[in-house]
Order: sequence, then structure tokens, then C-alpha cells
Amino acid sequence: MQSYEVKKILVPLDGSQNSFRGLEKAIYFARQCGATLTGLYVSQKPSRYGFDNIEDLDSSKRKRIDTLLEKAKNTAAKSGIDLSGEIIHGSAKKDILDFANRWNYELIVIGSKGAGSSEESYFGSVANHILHASKIPVLVVK
Repeated sequence: MQSYEVKKILVPLDGSQNSFRGLEKAIYFARQCGATLTGLYVSQKPSRYGFDNIEDLDSSKRKRIDTLLEKAKNTAAKSGIDLSGEIIHGSAKKDILDFANRWNYELIVIGSKGAGSSEESYFGSVANHILHASKIPVLVVK
């Protein structure tokens, strides 16, 4: 029987209560496995730049995202876990999986539904899509 180690966990965040419940579970698993944890925010604003550029975010949205990621880092730190935050542009359904595959994550922990605004409410359908399309194990948190 092949052993399976989880050393890299990805947790998509949108600021919703469900995404932070996902973060809590991801922190738990990171502690149990000795894994690193990355919080990922997907900006729905289309970008011609791809993964690495966030310059086209307006300052108020960037401040909200930075505050969200800082809250996630503080939540993880209270449990002794370092969390790195990442921001990417694009479609959450596609780009969360692309990011996870590109950077070799072994587990995705995602809230079952999102923030509720038309701009950021994407986890219900996104979680469902990721659950069915991912070759990486996925934990959907209610």
C-alpha cells in the first residue's frame, strides 16, 4: 500500500464565514501533518497578466484583500501555523485548480459557499466544481 503525505495545503479564501471555517480545518490538518498552508484569494477581475500581477486592483479592493489575508495569517499564527497569502486573477473554478496543480499542493480545503456578494460569491458552485474536477484530494467544509 502506497503511503500518502500531506505537506502542502491550499485554502481558498473570500472573507466569508464558510471560507474561515475552511481555514480552521486547514489549520488543524496542517498541524497534524506538519504541512505548510497557503491562503489563496482569487480576484474575479479579468487580468491579462496571469498569476503574478496584482497591480490592476484598485486600492480599496487591494486593502480589503490584504486585510482578509492578514486576518487569516493571524488566525493561523494563534495555532502555531505560518500561512502564506497569495492573490491571483481570473476564474475561481479554473484558477484555484490550476494554482494547486502548478505548485503541487496535496490537499485543497474549501468552504462550501462564499461571501454572498455578486463579485465574491463563488464558492458554492466553485466548491462543487473543484470537488468533481480535482485530482488532488478536496475537503469541503460546511
